[in-house]
Amino acid sequence: MARERPFCPPGGLAHVSRRTIDPALGLDLTPSRTLASRTGSVAIVIPAHNEQETIAAVVGECLAALRFLQVEGEVVVAASGCDDDTARYAAKAGATVVTAPLGKGNAITAGLRATTADIVALIDGDLRYYGNTPLAAALVAPILDDLADATVADLYWRPVYPQLWLHGFFAPLAGRLFPEILPKVGNTPWSGQRAALRELWPDRLPEGFTADLAILLHWNDLRARVRPVLADDWTNPQRPKPDLMRREFALLTTHAVRRGRLAVRQVPGLRRWFDEVHDFMSRYRPGEDDPQEFEQDLLRHALSRLDDPAR
Repeated sequence: MARERPFCPPGGLAHVSRRTIDPALGLDLTPSRTLASRTGSVAIVIPAHNEQETIAAVVGECLAALRFLQVEGEVVVAASGCDDDTARYAAKAGATVVTAPLGKGNAITAGLRATTADIVALIDGDLRYYGNTPLAAALVAPILDDLADATVADLYWRPVYPQLWLHGFFAPLAGRLFPEILPKVGNTPWSGQRAALRELWPDRLPEGFTADLAILLHWNDLRARVRPVLADDWTNPQRPKPDLMRREFALLTTHAVRRGRLAVRQVPGLRRWFDEVHDFMSRYRPGEDDPQEFEQDLLRHALSRLDDPAR
């Protein structure tokens, strides 16, 4: 069998010359730690809609996170359009309770307005976390250590759908429009579990579930140091959000147009791409398709269709 010959550019290697780049360019080498740990108060905001079954436990875990961090702080529950006992159970468990109109974005906004803490974390009202360190503490600790300005939980995720969202929609499209965002947000950028310095939180958010993506785009605009935080085992109930991906597509493309990353004339072609990729996602059959193989096929398909000049 013939041995493969190494690639050689036209004219041979002798004609290739590149300037040397110093690997320590711009790096101020120092023998000691240069980051200064932060101090300040911490608020954990819990957006909750009819979460009376879990809210007391979630509040308790968030209070435990404040004790773990040994910081001054508070837990705020934003009861969003609730018609059950979420607010009463939350108050009894030790949280400050505010009310908000229905919608996750509305709940986050109300919770943010109810606190003046220096660092704010978000934890969903139906999340049960089983890690040794309380999740809110794991999210806030890198900010207190000045390792990050904002964090997003990188969750181990079992259901296939969010992974299809990542491989078929977010990674290809956000990677094309905002490539700098991908290394910052981990494998579950959709996660509602996150934390940030007070000044990084937006004053206005979309009313519903697109708020999570809007926050990421806002942090990216501010060039914040966003880091994913590896998370342990957890569970929460799955509620269908059939129109969410379409609304997130509209949010991403609108934001890209405003930031000069995309021309308005390109949006219809991307909309056709979205419809085609969405159709590809719908072909997944549990028990028949291998999840990881399907995810990789989906990613290849989404990227190839993005590059199709006929799109």
